[in-house]
Amino acid sequence: MIPKVFKEVIDLGDGREISIETGKLAKQAHGSVVVQMGKAMLLCTVVSNYKQSDVDFLPLTVDYREKFAAAGRYPGGFFKREARPSDGEVLTMRLVDRVLRPLFPKDYHAETQVMIQLMSHDEDVMPDALAGSSRFSSHSIE
Repeated sequence: MIPKVFKEVIDLGDGREISIETGKLAKQAHGSVVVQMGKAMLLCTVVSNYKQSDVDFLPLTVDYREKFAAAGRYPGGFFKREARPSDGEVLTMRLVDRVLRPLFPKDYHAETQVMIQLMSHDEDVMPDALAGSSRFSSHSIE
């Protein structure tokens, strides 16, 4: 089966473009989008539980990670692996959560996870700003 890919390009007017593409990567997730600007590329995936929780709030988890490998570097020395998120990553997680939470219906109580990973880094692009723009993907493509 050939995947059906949807792609939307947003021209910012100053020569820069944001490309939003869905249907190509992370097909096991309930929703996924690849956001590109220049050489920077983010993969954003969403998975939600099929059953509603008994709680009266939205259990939403947002995870944003900038791996060293996205910039072509690998950690060495004492810290061989990337452990907890940095302060900047935590602030980006909170920013995306703050923007996404009001978009859900009031009676939606299924556990939902949003995972955003920086796949490729560009010095001229702020990847956390692209993480915030990934929420527009479902509105602009369909």
